[in-house]
Amino acid sequence: MNSKLTYKDFKVGQVLICVKLDTNEYRGGDEDNERLIIGEKYTITDVDYHFNNKVCVKLKGPYYFHEEFVPIECFVDLNYIRDLKINQILN
Repeated sequence: MNSKLTYKDFKVGQVLICVKLDTNEYRGGDEDNERLIIGEKYTITDVDYHFNNKVCVKLKGPYYFHEEFVPIECFVDLNYIRDLKINQILN
């Protein structure tokens, strides 16, 4: 997704797909310790103006069972994926 998006562009309950593990300010995974999993679906559990470029999701990595604010750029929403697939079929 576009990095210019903010927490205001998202709603609690919205489903996102992880497309990126790491950013300049966030480390979402390494060989032994993944917090995020590429291709996995995550549901937004909270949005907060204190974290304007992040959304809160419940982590699904093997050693993480809590919620965390993660940069928006690590995700793409299902609507984006759907529109991309429809455009590929039509073109």
